[in-house]
Amino acid sequence: MNWILLSLIGALSQAASSAFKKKALQTPGMNNVIGFVSFAFAGIIFWALFMANSGTLWMNGLTLKFWHATFWYAGFNVLAVYYLYKALDIAEFNYLMPFMTLTSLLLIIPPIFLLGEIPSLKSVGGIALIVGGAIIMNWRKKGEAGEARKKANRKGVLYFFITALCFTIVPTAAKITIQESSVLFSSLVVHLAIGLGFLLLLFIFRETPKLSEAMSRNNRKLLLAVLIAGAIIVFENGSINLALKNTGVAYVFAIKRLMPLFAFLIGVVYFKERTEIAKKILATALMVAGAVVVTLYK
Repeated sequence: MNWILLSLIGALSQAASSAFKKKALQTPGMNNVIGFVSFAFAGIIFWALFMANSGTLWMNGLTLKFWHATFWYAGFNVLAVYYLYKALDIAEFNYLMPFMTLTSLLLIIPPIFLLGEIPSLKSVGGIALIVGGAIIMNWRKKGEAGEARKKANRKGVLYFFITALCFTIVPTAAKITIQESSVLFSSLVVHLAIGLGFLLLLFIFRETPKLSEAMSRNNRKLLLAVLIAGAIIVFENGSINLALKNTGVAYVFAIKRLMPLFAFLIGVVYFKERTEIAKKILATALMVAGAVVVTLYK
């Protein structure tokens, strides 16, 4: 089925995009510059694809429902990515990315307490797998070395929790924008809006000089990494939006929950993160399996 392949491409692209951003984040203080440039560049690519496909610059007849959904879609993405960058800046890549499975817990746990909705036994089993994987990932033997690294990892997860919370809302808003317009038009508007959101943050935090610094000749590697990340965003979100057009949100994001497996391999091969490999493999496998079960059977 095409939507399965598209969802897998989305999962792989998300892992690769985050890796490029983590590499770029080795330059301090560039978080909002990276957000602005990468998402604006992705939006421009989507716009070019839209014009090539439709022969027009803009789609007419957009509803108020589309703009409402776009506002929440872009707004929560800006907040999610802002804290994702902060997390990537301090935590190990293959430690951090499995915690994206927290989005599955955040979809199912609040209704238990707020609405009295009892999850299925399969969902409870999925929750247990995610929690068990998280416990294993954070397990530390008494007197074990690397305490500073572990503290940084845990701080990164706290930032990541905000990212996961925001990403629980994004899929529904994304589906609405697609239904009210088209895959390409929705993608171009939302990504340009996210880029503008980060531009606003540059002004709020008085970081506009850093934008000029990033564009200078001395930072060509940084700029190239960010542009590549923006191009990968096109594959990531474009493939997911196409998949959402063809099937339900739960099925698409169940496949996308495989992303931490790709991130683990990137962490080992690209970032040389090879400490506690056996523990990380087991924890990642459990958390991904749990997230897939919860997403499908919530």
